Amino acid sequence: MSKLRCFTLLCTLLTLLPISRTFASPLQDVVGDTASTAGLQARTVSGGSGAAYFNPALLTDAPAGMKVGFFLLNQHIGIRLDGRPGTQFAIPEGIENFGHAGGKRFDNYPIATSFLQFGRMKTSRNEAFLARPRQGAGSGHDTFTYETVGIVVKLLDERIAVGFHGLIPNGEFTKMRAIFNDEREQYFSNSLHPELYADRMTALSMALGLGIKISDALSIGAGTTFALKASVGAGAYVADTGNLGQIQLDIDSAVNMGVSPHFGLSWKPTSRLHITASAHTPQRVELGSTFRFLLANGIEQSSGLKFVLDYTPWQIGAGAAYDLVQGATETLTVAGNLLYAAWSSYIDRHGDTPSPGYAWADTISPTAGLRYRLKGWSAGLDLMYVPTPVPEQTGRTNYVDNNRVSAGIGSDYRFPVFGTHLTVGAQLQVHRLVPRHQTKLPTPTRPDGVNIAPERVKDELPDDAQKSGDPVPGAQGLQTNNPGWPGFASGGWMVGAAIYVSIPI
Repeated sequence: MSKLRCFTLLCTLLTLLPISRTFASPLQDVVGDTASTAGLQARTVSGGSGAAYFNPALLTDAPAGMKVGFFLLNQHIGIRLDGRPGTQFAIPEGIENFGHAGGKRFDNYPIATSFLQFGRMKTSRNEAFLARPRQGAGSGHDTFTYETVGIVVKLLDERIAVGFHGLIPNGEFTKMRAIFNDEREQYFSNSLHPELYADRMTALSMALGLGIKISDALSIGAGTTFALKASVGAGAYVADTGNLGQIQLDIDSAVNMGVSPHFGLSWKPTSRLHITASAHTPQRVELGSTFRFLLANGIEQSSGLKFVLDYTPWQIGAGAAYDLVQGATETLTVAGNLLYAAWSSYIDRHGDTPSPGYAWADTISPTAGLRYRLKGWSAGLDLMYVPTPVPEQTGRTNYVDNNRVSAGIGSDYRFPVFGTHLTVGAQLQVHRLVPRHQTKLPTPTRPDGVNIAPERVKDELPDDAQKSGDPVPGAQGLQTNNPGWPGFASGGWMVGAAIYVSIPI
């Protein structure tokens, strides 16, 4: 049955296709509106179709028109692992033959550290094992490109505005990766990865928003994000469990649409002061599959997996803008926004919630900026600080995240052409992931070797380990392949650039 279990897991992974309940758009939350001077202040400052996602109430202030653009994002996020002192912490070869005193098998069996580091040649008894050294497959060094499309339509004497905004990745439509954030990642990449960036920046984002002007001073809005929902089930007939290459497969799939709502408010109590609020409901992508297999002896079994990717919690924003200079052809506006994010409810890629001792924290991110308009020319400058919700990773888990400082600048120019007006703009933004170093705490054990602090780094070779009834030398103390032990550092940059063109309709 061990071969059968391996086969089941393999087939489940190979047949895995998404079941998506709602669509997350973490990219938009990081880079803001890349097709207007609203930029990182898009929840407070009206810029165009981007309001369909950030604050649909601002659609009533956006000009009617169509917009297309191009956005490039370069990531250079580095993770450096601390060196390991000596070899007394390594997992020995032959551990698959070890057990507890009394003959009971271990709950889990790690890979020999030497195999991970150097691999293993093929022998008469064993297949070759390809090396996967620590951080040999780390991620975070990528360049992504996206197409921006948007439209705003005004109805009923411009008291109702409907907007659509999409940020569509080129190349891979969406790239999502499930990773373990503890010693289990040794079975796959044996590396650490940025938890809230990297592949999360490839997600397709499409939003539809509706803004209604209740009065000259007050507007409200609601919107939703979209994504495809696909589910796949697979059935297999296994004629011979000793020859897994000879199987028969059927699949059953379905595609639907998922939505996630958000809301906005815009209020102008005076001609100079503008107050806004927004709320985004939690969003996530669920990937799952079911696999059913039938054996020649008539036994039927089933298996399934589910992952949670691109999770985004409740986000509530409040902001204000004030015109320091207000004229017919010139305005100077100062704007600010606070965004609350309920990261304490975070669900990671394997559907796990961080342990209570290392629970994530809710965050408040401030953004401040200036906007200047002179006739047909507009420009904006923003500064933003995003604190990490991730506590110090001194225990078993290795959630990699950093405080982030962001700056953005953008400008556009409106000019007449062929009896209408054309707006051409560009934007540049820089995000600094503030360097961070984390050191693991010692793992306390009882005299019999049992880990009394399960949130600390797991001892993967129990102290009472035996082979053929004899104690295993060197089993005392901590032995682990956790790729984050004994510590790690992270930091880096993200740089984005955009160009866009819009025409009125």
